Amino acid sequence: MTIFLLLRHAHSTANDAGILAGRTEGIHLSTKGIQQSKGLPKALQEFSINRFISSPLTRCIQTIQPTLEQRHKRLVLNDSFIEMDYGAWSGRELKKLRKEKVWTQIQRNPISFTFPQGESFATTAKRIERGLQKLSKLYPKETILIVTHGDIIKLATQITLGGDLNKFQRLIVDTCSLTVLDWNKNERSLQHFNQKLVKIKKSGTHKLGMKSRRVLGGGSGV
Repeated sequence: MTIFLLLRHAHSTANDAGILAGRTEGIHLSTKGIQQSKGLPKALQEFSINRFISSPLTRCIQTIQPTLEQRHKRLVLNDSFIEMDYGAWSGRELKKLRKEKVWTQIQRNPISFTFPQGESFATTAKRIERGLQKLSKLYPKETILIVTHGDIIKLATQITLGGDLNKFQRLIVDTCSLTVLDWNKNERSLQHFNQKLVKIKKSGTHKLGMKSRRVLGGGSGV
């Protein structure tokens, strides 16, 4: 049995700005995100982790860096778990994207949708499943931490449960949260979902409503 610890990256500058980052360059951790990443070594100390894998995007690498330094571990980058390519939607404000005519389709029937100049949800789901299958075959008795993105974790969870991929948007994955999956040759299981790892002192910002947390890419994050 392979245990996958899926860690959503810490709070980013895109989360702060309320934009759909996608693969846009120049997105780093916010002040809050840096605090979260510094708290991860302690939060993850109960886990015996054999391998550390990450999306190649900066915000994911920054998230796990303090943990790698404490454990003296090497990070392997893997494109199977990179953020979706939102194409022409990348870098745009979520509040404006909600007004697009296809927004309802993305929320209710996403698997049929392909982003303009970007990736489809169906293609993304396939690469995630292939990536997890490959790792489970190569390392059938290991615990592997994968630093990735909100939509990637939501799709991976639905794939694990054999659920309707068109309903993956109902799941909520917060920044710096952990989702634990078990994969073996015969079955797949969900152990934990959206477990928040690091508590940060409350700032003056308001708490996000459920609607804001359910949108593409995890919304503005919490």
